[in-house]
Amino acid sequence: MYIVRRLLWMIPTFLGVVTITFFLTKLRPDPVAQQGLNPEAMSDTSMSAQYIEQQRQYYGYDKPVAVQYLMMLKNLVTFNFSTSRVDHRPVLDKILEALPYTLTLNVVTIFIVYLISVPLGVYSAVRDRSRMDLIVTFFLYVLYSLPEFWIALFLLRYLAGGDYLDIFPLGGFVSDSFEDFSFLAQAGDIVWHLALPVLISVYGSFAFLSRFVKSSFMEALRADYTRTARAKGLSRRSVLYVHAFRNSLIPLVTLMAGLLPGLFGGSVIVEQIFSIPGMGKLAYDSIYANDDPVIIAIVFFSALLTMIGILLADIAYTIADPRIRLEGESQP
Repeated sequence: MYIVRRLLWMIPTFLGVVTITFFLTKLRPDPVAQQGLNPEAMSDTSMSAQYIEQQRQYYGYDKPVAVQYLMMLKNLVTFNFSTSRVDHRPVLDKILEALPYTLTLNVVTIFIVYLISVPLGVYSAVRDRSRMDLIVTFFLYVLYSLPEFWIALFLLRYLAGGDYLDIFPLGGFVSDSFEDFSFLAQAGDIVWHLALPVLISVYGSFAFLSRFVKSSFMEALRADYTRTARAKGLSRRSVLYVHAFRNSLIPLVTLMAGLLPGLFGGSVIVEQIFSIPGMGKLAYDSIYANDDPVIIAIVFFSALLTMIGILLADIAYTIADPRIRLEGESQP
């Protein structure tokens, strides 16, 4: 019943998100009239007017706003996202082309962030206020304070620009001759291109996640069940990594609820600076070009994945701690 109830609550939430996005796109001038025309249409005024009217009819901009809204809802329900106004390609095709780049970058980023931050947070909690903990904390917060775009441009200038060290490529996901490489060479080429983007994506997350893990782990160390485990004479390793660590995972599950939309949405800054044709760059280019069909489709998938992520997080609570019941009933 809980899952059914949550699924029903997802409907008004989803409608609210797409409705707000739709009406926000209507606050600006007619995007078709503002779009640059092709040279043939620009050469003749009547042809220009005819072209604009045809485009407005094709995308439904000649209809009342209420009718446009209902048409958008119908398209979303049927997964018919129309075509892009920029290149007239199906919107879903553009998303499916950009998604693998974003998934690859974000999966690697999340893996590295959790692989380093979780043990670092546990280490800081166990050695709270020690000299090493203070040094690690200071270093992490220095990294956290550095803007992504500034570090990205700095690395490109000194490690990829050619003026100093030409170690990494300036941008892109693969080399031009990628298809001619062997499998191992292709894997190495992808790693070579992703080195700087992944570095920019992960360094700022270390401070936040490790401090979050430290706070959660220290709270678990002070809990009654941990003191009881110590009183029973259990080993230090058992107390730390069986009793305290397992219960400290519950707040981490909440953070992981945002992984799905994060995997889909990508990073606008990283993908734009390093010219990675992923979802972040697609969203930026679509907003800049007033490409409403692509914008609506990206918001649709982001909202859907956000709600699915929250639902999965609620279910995962019972895996991390069986005492939690989805229906909120007390333990028998």
